[in-house]
Amino acid sequence: MLHQQPKPANASLPAQVLHHVTRRWPRQKSHLMIGVALFFLVIIWTAKFLHGDLTFDDYVPTSHDRQPSQSGWRTPIPASASENGTVSPMPHNIPPKIWQISLPKEEWKDGVYVDPKGLQDTPSWLAMNTDYSYTLVGERGAEEFVRNNFAHRPEVIDAFERMPNVGMKSDLLRYLILEVEGGVYTDTDTIALKPIDKWVPAEFRDRANLVVGIEFDRLDGGAWADINHWVQFCQWTIAAAPGHPVFRRMVNRILKSLDDLSHIHNVTIDRVKPSSFEVMNSTGPAAWTDMVFEQLQEYEPRLNDTEDLSGMKGPVLYGDVLVLTIDGFGMGQGHSKSTNDGSIPDDALVKHNFRGSWRGEKRKK
Repeated sequence: MLHQQPKPANASLPAQVLHHVTRRWPRQKSHLMIGVALFFLVIIWTAKFLHGDLTFDDYVPTSHDRQPSQSGWRTPIPASASENGTVSPMPHNIPPKIWQISLPKEEWKDGVYVDPKGLQDTPSWLAMNTDYSYTLVGERGAEEFVRNNFAHRPEVIDAFERMPNVGMKSDLLRYLILEVEGGVYTDTDTIALKPIDKWVPAEFRDRANLVVGIEFDRLDGGAWADINHWVQFCQWTIAAAPGHPVFRRMVNRILKSLDDLSHIHNVTIDRVKPSSFEVMNSTGPAAWTDMVFEQLQEYEPRLNDTEDLSGMKGPVLYGDVLVLTIDGFGMGQGHSKSTNDGSIPDDALVKHNFRGSWRGEKRKK
């Protein structure tokens, strides 16, 4: 004899149907019972959805989701819940990726290319930016990246492989990585002072797709021998969403500069021995400044010269390019009214220690 279950009080329509079916049908008909119950559940769920009682507004993308944006694909940062249960928005458009480059100047014994002492500042980036991916790009990884991502532009692959020195190759590589992947590129001799999630002011977070800092501002002195611009942007640290047009602009500038150097020296590019000035104006910060400023002028035609950016008191957004003050990426320098009294100003995000030696970091006035 089958035990009869009591009818549940205040049961919903699907529950009552399910109770009725279980009373009258044997167990071998359970598949039909389930089908009937599901039929009524679907009807009620659909009615609730059409009347607005059920929505998808509470869906939060996971860290594995990708969302298309005008500048490429952006990877949402894992959302965090506040005390009242609400979900915090994505901090900014910069993917949670940190990139550093270590290309060999010469092969060490046992095939080791990287001196661990050269990475003494890297822990600051890892500690400040939990949940960010970190990649130290070496020679083999660099070659694979360029070949895999720029097969449609053989001239880029050729230029990368024939670069006359490691500094120029590193310059080109950072632009290529940020064009494809986005994230933050930073030299190995930089220290993170604030988490990347706090770099972009709240009012700009949904619009800033490129973050650049100033390394030199002529406002407190005369021109320097190897710096043409009144204000020069650094490229020891750059943050970007993937696909930003400034990188294609910069890569094209580099290709033209290499051709010019080859003609000037009357040798193939791999045999050129460029001066520091030539490096900085072909792949380095002077060329980078030219291309960034051209991008800014597209967004703000009233900008006539980099001098218009001199003496900035706070970060400014031009189009989707966030320009930081001198202290943003350039604190601790003895020029340009950079804070250099041993303190860390509030707007300082990165400190550059100038330990690079491949092109002579000391500049002559």
